[in-house]
Amino acid sequence: MQSHHVDGTALSQRRRRADRDWQAFMAPDGQQAAAPPPEILASWRRSARYLNRHPPKAPVEDAALARELWQASPLRQALDAQRPRLQALAREGSLLVAVAGPCGRLLWTYASGHMVRPAEAVNFVHGGRWDEAAVGTNAVGLGLRLRRPVTVFSAEHFQPFLHDWVCYGAPVLHPKTGACLGLLDLSTTWDRHTPLGQAAASDLARCIAEALPPEAPRAELELWGLGQPRVQFRGRALALPLRQVEILCLLALHPGGLTLDALHAALYGDAAVSRSTLKAELSQLRGALDGQIGSRPYRLGLPVWADFIVLWQLLHQRQAAEAIGLYAGPLLARSASPALEEWRHCIDAVMGQALAACDDPGALIGAISRSTAGSEMVRERLTELADAASIRFG
Repeated sequence: MQSHHVDGTALSQRRRRADRDWQAFMAPDGQQAAAPPPEILASWRRSARYLNRHPPKAPVEDAALARELWQASPLRQALDAQRPRLQALAREGSLLVAVAGPCGRLLWTYASGHMVRPAEAVNFVHGGRWDEAAVGTNAVGLGLRLRRPVTVFSAEHFQPFLHDWVCYGAPVLHPKTGACLGLLDLSTTWDRHTPLGQAAASDLARCIAEALPPEAPRAELELWGLGQPRVQFRGRALALPLRQVEILCLLALHPGGLTLDALHAALYGDAAVSRSTLKAELSQLRGALDGQIGSRPYRLGLPVWADFIVLWQLLHQRQAAEAIGLYAGPLLARSASPALEEWRHCIDAVMGQALAACDDPGALIGAISRSTAGSEMVRERLTELADAASIRFG
Protein backbone atom coordinates (compact mmCIF):
# COMPACT_ATOMS: atom_id res chain seq x y z
CA MET A 1 0.00 0.00 0.00
CA GLN A 2 1.64 3.19 -1.15
CA SER A 3 1.53 6.41 0.88
CA HIS A 4 -1.46 8.20 -0.67
CA HIS A 5 -2.60 9.92 2.50
CA VAL A 6 -5.56 12.28 2.62
CA ASP A 7 -4.74 16.01 2.96
CA GLY A 8 -3.89 16.77 6.59
CA THR A 9 -6.44 19.59 6.90
CA ALA A 10 -9.23 17.39 5.53
CA LEU A 11 -8.25 14.60 7.92
CA SER A 12 -8.26 16.95 10.89
CA GLN A 13 -11.71 18.22 9.91
CA ARG A 14 -12.98 14.67 9.59
CA ARG A 15 -11.59 13.81 13.01
CA ARG A 16 -13.26 16.86 14.58
CA ARG A 17 -16.61 15.90 13.01
CA ALA A 18 -16.29 12.34 14.28
CA ASP A 19 -15.40 13.60 17.74
CA ARG A 20 -18.39 16.00 17.80
CA ASP A 21 -20.72 13.15 16.81
CA TRP A 22 -19.24 10.88 19.48
CA GLN A 23 -19.54 13.57 22.16
CA ALA A 24 -23.14 14.24 21.14
CA PHE A 25 -23.99 10.54 21.27
CA MET A 26 -22.44 10.13 24.71
CA ALA A 27 -24.29 13.10 26.16
CA PRO A 28 -27.48 12.31 28.14
CA ASP A 29 -30.34 11.81 25.69
CA GLY A 30 -27.95 12.71 22.88
CA GLN A 31 -28.31 9.68 20.61
CA GLN A 32 -30.60 11.54 18.21
CA ALA A 33 -28.13 14.45 17.85
CA ALA A 34 -25.26 12.34 16.50
CA ALA A 35 -24.96 11.98 12.72
CA PRO A 36 -22.12 9.58 11.86
CA PRO A 37 -22.48 7.12 8.94
CA PRO A 38 -25.59 4.94 9.48
CA GLU A 39 -23.67 1.71 10.11
CA ILE A 40 -21.53 3.49 12.73
CA LEU A 41 -24.57 4.95 14.49
CA ALA A 42 -26.28 1.55 14.54
CA SER A 43 -23.11 0.01 15.99
CA TRP A 44 -22.86 2.74 18.65
CA ARG A 45 -26.41 1.98 19.72
CA ARG A 46 -25.64 -1.73 20.02
CA SER A 47 -22.41 -0.93 21.85
CA ALA A 48 -24.25 1.25 24.35
CA ARG A 49 -26.44 -1.73 25.19
CA TYR A 50 -23.41 -4.03 25.58
CA LEU A 51 -21.16 -1.69 27.56
CA ASN A 52 -21.74 0.79 30.36
CA ARG A 53 -18.15 1.92 30.92
CA HIS A 54 -14.98 2.85 29.01
CA PRO A 55 -12.10 0.56 30.01
CA PRO A 56 -8.54 1.47 28.95
CA LYS A 57 -8.07 -1.59 26.75
CA ALA A 58 -9.75 -4.64 25.23
CA PRO A 59 -10.11 -7.88 27.21
CA VAL A 60 -7.53 -10.50 26.36
CA GLU A 61 -7.80 -14.25 26.72
CA ASP A 62 -5.17 -16.93 27.24
CA ALA A 63 -2.45 -16.53 24.61
CA ALA A 64 -1.88 -20.29 24.57
CA LEU A 65 -5.54 -20.84 23.69
CA ALA A 66 -5.27 -18.28 20.88
CA ARG A 67 -2.25 -20.12 19.49
CA GLU A 68 -4.14 -23.43 19.58
CA LEU A 69 -7.11 -21.87 17.79
CA TRP A 70 -4.77 -20.39 15.18
CA GLN A 71 -3.14 -23.77 14.58
CA ALA A 72 -6.59 -25.31 14.05
CA SER A 73 -7.93 -22.46 11.90
CA PRO A 74 -8.26 -23.00 8.12
CA LEU A 75 -7.09 -19.39 7.80
CA ARG A 76 -3.57 -20.26 8.96
CA GLN A 77 -2.55 -22.28 5.92
CA ALA A 78 -4.40 -19.93 3.59
CA LEU A 79 -2.48 -16.98 5.04
CA ASP A 80 0.96 -18.51 4.44
CA ALA A 81 1.20 -17.40 0.81
CA GLN A 82 0.22 -13.83 1.76
CA ARG A 83 2.38 -13.60 4.89
CA PRO A 84 5.46 -11.97 3.21
CA ARG A 85 3.19 -9.45 1.45
CA LEU A 86 1.35 -8.64 4.68
CA GLN A 87 4.55 -8.18 6.66
CA ALA A 88 6.11 -5.98 3.96
CA LEU A 89 2.92 -3.93 3.81
CA ALA A 90 2.96 -3.45 7.57
CA ARG A 91 6.58 -2.28 7.52
CA GLU A 92 6.20 0.05 4.55
CA GLY A 93 2.87 1.54 5.63
CA SER A 94 3.49 1.77 9.39
CA LEU A 95 0.58 -0.64 9.88
CA LEU A 96 -0.63 -3.28 12.23
CA VAL A 97 -1.98 -6.38 10.46
CA ALA A 98 -4.27 -8.79 12.30
CA VAL A 99 -6.35 -11.85 11.52
CA ALA A 100 -9.39 -12.47 13.72
CA GLY A 101 -11.48 -15.61 14.04
CA PRO A 102 -15.23 -15.60 13.36
CA CYS A 103 -16.05 -14.55 16.94
CA GLY A 104 -13.65 -11.59 16.94
CA ARG A 105 -10.71 -13.10 18.82
CA LEU A 106 -7.33 -12.06 17.34
CA LEU A 107 -5.42 -15.16 16.23
CA TRP A 108 -2.41 -13.62 14.43
CA THR A 109 -0.87 -10.14 14.39
CA TYR A 110 2.15 -8.41 12.88
CA ALA A 111 3.05 -4.80 13.67
CA SER A 112 5.46 -2.28 12.24
CA GLY A 113 7.67 -0.51 14.75
CA HIS A 114 5.28 2.45 14.65
CA MET A 115 2.35 0.34 15.89
CA VAL A 116 3.93 -2.12 18.34
CA ARG A 117 3.43 -0.05 21.49
CA PRO A 118 -0.04 1.27 20.57
CA ALA A 119 -1.16 -2.30 19.86
CA GLU A 120 0.18 -3.67 23.13
CA ALA A 121 -1.32 -0.76 25.08
CA VAL A 122 -4.88 -1.65 24.00
CA ASN A 123 -4.46 -5.46 23.75
CA PHE A 124 -4.65 -5.51 19.95
CA VAL A 125 -2.58 -8.69 20.23
CA HIS A 126 -3.27 -12.37 19.70
CA GLY A 127 -5.84 -13.47 22.22
CA GLY A 128 -7.47 -10.02 22.35
CA ARG A 129 -11.27 -9.95 22.07
CA TRP A 130 -12.52 -7.44 19.50
CA ASP A 131 -16.17 -8.37 18.98
CA GLU A 132 -18.69 -5.55 19.47
CA ALA A 133 -19.87 -6.97 22.79
CA ALA A 134 -16.30 -6.78 24.16
CA VAL A 135 -15.13 -3.34 22.97
CA GLY A 136 -17.96 -1.75 21.03
CA THR A 137 -17.62 -0.31 17.53
CA ASN A 138 -14.40 -1.32 15.76
CA ALA A 139 -13.49 -2.68 12.34
CA VAL A 140 -13.15 -6.29 13.53
CA GLY A 141 -16.50 -6.53 15.27
CA LEU A 142 -18.39 -4.43 12.73
CA GLY A 143 -16.89 -6.18 9.69
CA LEU A 144 -17.79 -9.60 11.11
CA ARG A 145 -21.32 -8.46 11.90
CA LEU A 146 -21.99 -6.88 8.50
CA ARG A 147 -19.95 -9.46 6.55
CA ARG A 148 -18.52 -6.73 4.34
CA PRO A 149 -15.48 -4.41 4.31
CA VAL A 150 -15.60 -1.49 6.74
CA THR A 151 -13.46 1.48 7.73
CA VAL A 152 -13.68 2.86 11.27
CA PHE A 153 -11.97 6.23 11.63
CA SER A 154 -10.85 7.90 14.86
CA ALA A 155 -13.83 8.73 17.11
CA GLU A 156 -16.11 6.48 15.07
CA HIS A 157 -14.71 3.86 17.47
CA PHE A 158 -16.97 3.49 20.49
CA GLN A 159 -14.13 3.34 23.00
CA PRO A 160 -11.96 6.46 23.54
CA PHE A 161 -8.77 4.40 23.68
CA LEU A 162 -9.11 3.84 19.89
CA HIS A 163 -9.80 7.44 18.86
CA ASP A 164 -6.22 7.84 17.62
CA TRP A 165 -6.65 4.88 15.23
CA VAL A 166 -8.04 4.19 11.80
CA CYS A 167 -8.87 0.55 11.01
CA TYR A 168 -9.77 -1.21 7.77
CA GLY A 169 -11.51 -4.57 8.11
CA ALA A 170 -12.49 -7.12 5.46
CA PRO A 171 -14.17 -10.47 6.25
CA VAL A 172 -12.73 -13.66 4.80
CA LEU A 173 -15.67 -15.46 3.18
CA HIS A 174 -15.27 -18.99 1.90
CA PRO A 175 -15.76 -18.74 -1.89
CA LYS A 176 -17.78 -21.97 -2.06
CA THR A 177 -19.81 -22.10 1.14
CA GLY A 178 -20.07 -18.37 1.88
CA ALA A 179 -19.12 -19.06 5.51
CA CYS A 180 -17.37 -16.21 7.30
CA LEU A 181 -14.17 -17.75 8.69
CA GLY A 182 -12.72 -14.57 10.12
CA LEU A 183 -11.54 -11.09 9.24
CA LEU A 184 -8.38 -9.33 8.07
CA ASP A 185 -7.68 -5.98 9.72
CA LEU A 186 -5.19 -3.27 8.77
CA SER A 187 -4.76 -0.52 11.36
CA THR A 188 -2.66 2.59 11.85
CA THR A 189 -2.91 6.03 13.44
CA TRP A 190 -5.68 8.32 12.19
CA ASP A 191 -3.26 10.83 10.62
CA ARG A 192 -1.98 8.13 8.26
CA HIS A 193 -5.41 7.34 6.84
CA THR A 194 -5.53 6.62 3.11
CA PRO A 195 -8.44 5.53 0.88
CA LEU A 196 -6.16 2.72 -0.32
CA GLY A 197 -6.30 1.12 3.13
CA GLN A 198 -9.75 -0.34 2.62
CA ALA A 199 -8.93 -1.49 -0.92
CA ALA A 200 -5.78 -3.22 0.31
CA ALA A 201 -7.62 -5.01 3.14
CA SER A 202 -10.36 -6.18 0.76
CA ASP A 203 -7.89 -7.44 -1.83
CA LEU A 204 -5.81 -9.33 0.72
CA ALA A 205 -8.88 -10.89 2.35
CA ARG A 206 -10.02 -12.07 -1.08
CA CYS A 207 -6.59 -13.60 -1.78
CA ILE A 208 -6.67 -15.44 1.56
CA ALA A 209 -10.20 -16.70 0.84
CA GLU A 210 -9.13 -18.07 -2.54
CA ALA A 211 -6.43 -20.16 -0.84
CA LEU A 212 -8.82 -21.78 1.66
CA PRO A 213 -9.40 -25.56 1.58
CA PRO A 214 -12.32 -26.50 -0.71
CA GLU A 215 -14.73 -27.28 2.13
CA ALA A 216 -12.91 -25.58 5.00
CA PRO A 217 -13.90 -28.20 7.61
CA ARG A 218 -14.17 -26.76 11.12
CA ALA A 219 -13.26 -30.04 12.81
CA GLU A 220 -12.93 -33.75 12.04
CA LEU A 221 -16.58 -34.21 12.99
CA GLU A 222 -19.11 -31.49 12.13
CA LEU A 223 -22.68 -31.61 13.40
CA TRP A 224 -25.56 -29.47 12.17
CA GLY A 225 -28.54 -29.94 14.46
CA LEU A 226 -30.33 -26.63 13.86
CA GLY A 227 -32.92 -26.85 11.09
CA GLN A 228 -32.03 -29.67 8.71
CA PRO A 229 -29.70 -32.14 10.51
CA ARG A 230 -26.53 -33.29 8.78
CA VAL A 231 -23.20 -34.81 9.76
CA GLN A 232 -19.80 -34.46 8.13
CA PHE A 233 -16.79 -36.64 9.02
CA ARG A 234 -13.34 -35.63 7.79
CA GLY A 235 -14.89 -33.46 5.12
CA ARG A 236 -17.34 -36.06 3.81
CA ALA A 237 -21.08 -36.25 4.45
CA LEU A 238 -22.35 -39.17 6.55
CA ALA A 239 -25.88 -40.47 5.99
CA LEU A 240 -27.02 -41.46 9.47
CA PRO A 241 -30.45 -42.24 10.94
CA LEU A 242 -31.90 -39.71 13.35
CA ARG A 243 -31.18 -41.91 16.37
CA GLN A 244 -27.46 -41.93 15.65
CA VAL A 245 -27.44 -38.19 15.01
CA GLU A 246 -29.09 -37.78 18.43
CA ILE A 247 -26.35 -39.87 20.04
CA LEU A 248 -23.63 -37.75 18.41
CA CYS A 249 -25.32 -34.56 19.59
CA LEU A 250 -25.57 -35.84 23.15
CA LEU A 251 -21.93 -36.89 23.18
CA ALA A 252 -20.91 -33.49 21.75
CA LEU A 253 -22.81 -31.82 24.60
CA HIS A 254 -20.94 -33.99 27.12
CA PRO A 255 -17.25 -33.96 26.08
CA GLY A 256 -16.31 -35.66 29.35
CA GLY A 257 -18.42 -38.65 28.35
CA LEU A 258 -21.59 -40.41 29.53
CA THR A 259 -22.09 -43.79 31.15
CA LEU A 260 -24.30 -46.26 29.33
CA ASP A 261 -27.13 -45.63 31.82
CA ALA A 262 -26.81 -41.84 31.56
CA LEU A 263 -26.78 -41.94 27.77
CA HIS A 264 -29.77 -44.30 27.75
CA ALA A 265 -31.76 -41.95 30.03
CA ALA A 266 -30.83 -38.88 27.97
CA LEU A 267 -31.77 -40.60 24.71
CA TYR A 268 -34.84 -42.70 25.59
CA GLY A 269 -36.11 -41.41 28.93
CA ASP A 270 -38.65 -43.91 30.29
CA ALA A 271 -39.22 -45.63 26.95
CA ALA A 272 -38.95 -49.44 27.02
CA VAL A 273 -35.73 -49.71 24.99
CA SER A 274 -33.06 -52.19 26.02
CA ARG A 275 -29.41 -51.32 26.75
CA SER A 276 -28.39 -53.80 24.06
CA THR A 277 -30.26 -51.73 21.46
CA LEU A 278 -28.28 -48.66 22.47
CA LYS A 279 -25.04 -50.67 22.39
CA ALA A 280 -25.87 -51.76 18.83
CA GLU A 281 -26.41 -48.13 17.78
CA LEU A 282 -23.08 -47.17 19.35
CA SER A 283 -21.31 -50.02 17.61
CA GLN A 284 -22.62 -48.89 14.22
CA LEU A 285 -21.60 -45.30 14.95
CA ARG A 286 -18.13 -46.40 16.05
CA GLY A 287 -17.70 -48.12 12.70
CA ALA A 288 -18.87 -45.05 10.77
CA LEU A 289 -16.42 -42.84 12.70
CA ASP A 290 -13.37 -45.06 12.26
CA GLY A 291 -13.47 -46.19 15.89
CA GLN A 292 -13.49 -42.66 17.34
CA ILE A 293 -16.03 -43.38 20.12
CA GLY A 294 -14.60 -44.46 23.43
CA SER A 295 -16.37 -46.42 26.16
CA ARG A 296 -16.54 -46.38 29.97
CA PRO A 297 -17.67 -43.65 29.64
CA TYR A 298 -18.90 -43.24 26.08
CA ARG A 299 -17.28 -40.17 24.54
CA LEU A 300 -16.09 -38.78 21.22
CA GLY A 301 -12.38 -39.23 20.63
CA LEU A 302 -11.93 -36.58 17.93
CA PRO A 303 -12.36 -32.80 17.54
CA VAL A 304 -16.01 -31.88 17.03
CA TRP A 305 -17.79 -28.72 15.86
CA ALA A 306 -21.54 -28.38 16.40
CA ASP A 307 -23.71 -25.46 15.29
CA PHE A 308 -25.95 -25.65 18.37
CA ILE A 309 -22.96 -25.49 20.73
CA VAL A 310 -21.50 -22.50 18.86
CA LEU A 311 -24.94 -20.85 18.93
CA TRP A 312 -25.21 -21.31 22.71
CA GLN A 313 -21.72 -19.86 23.19
CA LEU A 314 -22.62 -16.83 21.04
CA LEU A 315 -25.77 -16.24 23.06
CA HIS A 316 -23.80 -16.57 26.30
CA GLN A 317 -21.30 -13.98 24.98
CA ARG A 318 -24.20 -11.66 24.05
CA GLN A 319 -23.30 -11.84 20.36
CA ALA A 320 -26.94 -11.87 19.33
CA ALA A 321 -26.39 -10.85 15.70
CA GLU A 322 -23.97 -13.72 15.11
CA ALA A 323 -26.37 -16.14 16.83
CA ILE A 324 -29.26 -14.95 14.66
CA GLY A 325 -27.10 -15.50 11.59
CA LEU A 326 -26.33 -19.07 12.65
CA TYR A 327 -29.82 -20.09 13.76
CA ALA A 328 -31.49 -22.20 11.06
CA GLY A 329 -34.37 -23.69 13.03
CA PRO A 330 -35.06 -25.75 16.18
CA LEU A 331 -32.53 -28.27 17.44
CA LEU A 332 -33.40 -31.71 15.99
CA ALA A 333 -37.08 -30.83 15.70
CA ARG A 334 -38.15 -34.48 15.25
CA SER A 335 -36.20 -35.77 18.24
CA ALA A 336 -38.06 -37.13 21.26
CA SER A 337 -34.90 -37.43 23.36
CA PRO A 338 -35.71 -35.85 26.76
CA ALA A 339 -32.27 -34.23 27.03
CA LEU A 340 -32.34 -32.84 23.50
CA GLU A 341 -35.92 -31.62 23.93
CA GLU A 342 -34.76 -29.64 26.97
CA TRP A 343 -31.87 -28.15 25.00
CA ARG A 344 -34.26 -27.33 22.16
CA HIS A 345 -36.61 -25.45 24.50
CA CYS A 346 -33.71 -23.58 26.14
CA ILE A 347 -32.19 -22.51 22.81
CA ASP A 348 -35.54 -21.40 21.43
CA ALA A 349 -36.34 -19.44 24.60
CA VAL A 350 -33.04 -17.56 24.58
CA MET A 351 -33.22 -17.07 20.81
CA GLY A 352 -36.69 -15.64 21.26
CA GLN A 353 -35.29 -13.07 23.70
CA ALA A 354 -32.44 -12.20 21.30
CA LEU A 355 -34.85 -11.77 18.41
CA ALA A 356 -37.26 -9.68 20.47
CA ALA A 357 -34.36 -7.31 21.24
CA CYS A 358 -33.14 -7.15 17.64
CA ASP A 359 -34.26 -3.97 15.89
CA ASP A 360 -32.00 -4.32 12.85
CA PRO A 361 -33.99 -5.57 9.81
CA GLY A 362 -30.76 -5.85 7.82
CA ALA A 363 -29.33 -8.37 10.28
CA LEU A 364 -32.55 -10.40 10.18
CA ILE A 365 -32.75 -10.39 6.40
CA GLY A 366 -29.08 -11.35 6.22
CA ALA A 367 -29.74 -14.27 8.57
CA ILE A 368 -32.49 -15.61 6.33
CA SER A 369 -30.43 -15.14 3.17
CA ARG A 370 -27.50 -17.06 4.69
CA SER A 371 -29.61 -19.98 5.94
CA THR A 372 -30.90 -22.51 3.44
CA ALA A 373 -33.42 -23.72 6.00
CA GLY A 374 -34.57 -20.23 6.96
CA SER A 375 -36.12 -19.55 10.34
CA GLU A 376 -39.74 -19.03 11.25
CA MET A 377 -38.73 -17.13 14.38
CA VAL A 378 -36.61 -14.70 12.35
CA ARG A 379 -39.43 -14.17 9.86
CA GLU A 380 -41.90 -13.49 12.68
CA ARG A 381 -39.59 -10.82 14.13
CA LEU A 382 -39.24 -9.19 10.70
CA THR A 383 -43.03 -9.09 10.43
CA GLU A 384 -43.27 -7.46 13.87
CA LEU A 385 -40.75 -4.78 12.85
CA ALA A 386 -42.60 -4.16 9.58
CA ASP A 387 -45.92 -3.86 11.43
CA ALA A 388 -44.40 -1.45 13.96
CA ALA A 389 -42.95 0.66 11.16
CA SER A 390 -46.31 0.85 9.38
CA ILE A 391 -48.01 1.98 12.59
CA ARG A 392 -45.32 4.60 13.25
CA PHE A 393 -45.12 6.02 9.74
CA GLY A 394 -48.45 5.02 8.21
